[in-house]
Amino acid sequence: GMNFVRGNRLLMTMAIAVGVWQMCHHAALVVQILFATRVLGLSERGVGLSYVALGLGTIAASVVGHRVARRIGPGPALVAGFAICGAGWLMLAAMPANAFGVAGFALMLFMFGIGAVFLFINFLALRQAVTPAPLLGRMTSTMRWLILLPAGPGALIGGWLGEHIGLRAALVFAGATAILLAVVAW
Repeated sequence: GMNFVRGNRLLMTMAIAVGVWQMCHHAALVVQILFATRVLGLSERGVGLSYVALGLGTIAASVVGHRVARRIGPGPALVAGFAICGAGWLMLAAMPANAFGVAGFALMLFMFGIGAVFLFINFLALRQAVTPAPLLGRMTSTMRWLILLPAGPGALIGGWLGEHIGLRAALVFAGATAILLAVVAW
């Protein structure tokens, strides 16, 4: 699997790009509940209700994702997923600690749902399109561990930033890095 992935420029490029996105995602993930509860003052119920927006974003992206990919192409749709997630994390970092911030938390989750669906539908389709059937399993397992390797360092970076600089700093890191990734990937 590794030899095949290493020999395919598209697969290696996508492994690096989606790996960087995973780093961003986990940097934000480790602080977003703390941000919601400590900064925005959300209760457990409020956090749970906010996650409904994640489901709605996922459904919305699933309904229109194929049309977006057909219109702009699967590569640009994948890159749009990076940008949408990054914009959501940056937006949340800038939200005030009031009702607007609570709405911003739900909106960030909605945006994450959209961005993640745009990203992963196209990521899976592109990697399967360039892989012969007998290598699909080996390519899939190789790509899974390649893209998840940066998740651990991302979580550590987000946790360190959250603890030493502030929860907003971790969200800014995740958002700004994801936006930069989108620009470079474009």
